[in-house]
Amino acid sequence: MRVHLTTLGCPKNQVDSELMLGMLAAAGFPLAERAEDAECVIVNTCAFIDRARQESVNAILELAQLKGRGRCRSLIVTGCLTQRYGGEILTELPEVDAILGTSELDRIVDLVGQAAGRHDWATSAPPGYLYDATTPRLLEARVPYAYVKIAEGCDMGCTFCAIPQFRGRHRSRPLGDIVAEVAGLARRGVQEAILVSQDTLAWGKDRHGEGDVGDLLLALGETPMPWIRPMYLHPAHVNDRLIDKLARARIVPYLDMPVQHADDGILRAMRRAVTARRMREVIRAFREAIPALTLRTTVMVGFPGETEAAFQALLDFVEEVRFERLGVFTYSPEEGTPALALPDQVPREQAEERAAIVQTAQDRIALDALKSLRGTVQEVLVDGPSQDPAFQWEGRLAGQAPEIDGVVYLRGEGLAPARFERVRITDVEGYELVGEASR
Repeated sequence: MRVHLTTLGCPKNQVDSELMLGMLAAAGFPLAERAEDAECVIVNTCAFIDRARQESVNAILELAQLKGRGRCRSLIVTGCLTQRYGGEILTELPEVDAILGTSELDRIVDLVGQAAGRHDWATSAPPGYLYDATTPRLLEARVPYAYVKIAEGCDMGCTFCAIPQFRGRHRSRPLGDIVAEVAGLARRGVQEAILVSQDTLAWGKDRHGEGDVGDLLLALGETPMPWIRPMYLHPAHVNDRLIDKLARARIVPYLDMPVQHADDGILRAMRRAVTARRMREVIRAFREAIPALTLRTTVMVGFPGETEAAFQALLDFVEEVRFERLGVFTYSPEEGTPALALPDQVPREQAEERAAIVQTAQDRIALDALKSLRGTVQEVLVDGPSQDPAFQWEGRLAGQAPEIDGVVYLRGEGLAPARFERVRITDVEGYELVGEASR
């Protein structure tokens, strides 16, 4: 039975998909690049916010059409949507033959093996699955980077977030196991390991004797992986000891630190466990400790109770701190979260207007940062062929995380994927850079 897997959602979902593909390939199931060529189609879904849930449902319905006009005999739905809603998926979407949540990914082989004649296989087990370095994994993308999930779940309890409902409490992988995986990826030719989890700086808090995430990053620096990039760093976990370790660790000078807001009243309502003043201190300390640091963040507008004064505090914070990278989102009311019951809900139209204001401010800040690179020579990791037909190749600076931060369009002879090149930055095109090989 040929199998195709479609992945939706975040990089953590991508890791789950690559693990399932690795298990299926190791079990002897042939894999199909196109859904149209598969007898069994799997959709790994996202359920983070309403828009992601709708995208997941649309993808399920679209792929279900293959059962009537293609080779497909079975449609399996996995991921956050099924972990969160369980058997409701089978009731509401009769096109689905079977489901599997995030808690038992290792059952995917058995499920596919019985998919043609089995229905209503669901798991309501509490989240608990953690893969390890020995788990088969088939890297989906033809790129020189790979995501490494160092932990699963979250204990922070932000009032707007439903993730703990379907990803469970925080669970760290062992330090030695993560080091083994990163070293193994380097041997496979991967040039960049991107560390992801729901709460990366919480790594190790549940594993006595293995240190904190700073110790993990120092240990990863002993592997042959050229670039190591930690993502999703909650500012509430930062202390001077951690800053010192990150400054000494062999990581790219790039930190992804979601602040979400900068008004103390909103931060309390969000249960972010940090104040705007403390975030300023943390950012200042990181910039002093790590030369040429690129800071990325995300902010949320339209949270319940966000007054004009609270929004202005956020906007002033963005203008003051001048993040090189910033994503802005509007608040999404989520079933089962405390924020849903808060008073003074902000109208959607007003939230979207505020998001546009923040984005306009950030566009100006980001453009200034990018223009400052013009004429400099930078190290660039060549990712592969360019999406822009005007250029043959594209790559990224250390200050550009894949898929979210823009790219460097490349000109020059002798360039090749998965290689580091010295590149002179010649131009700026929106959030993208243009560079020429400097040899």
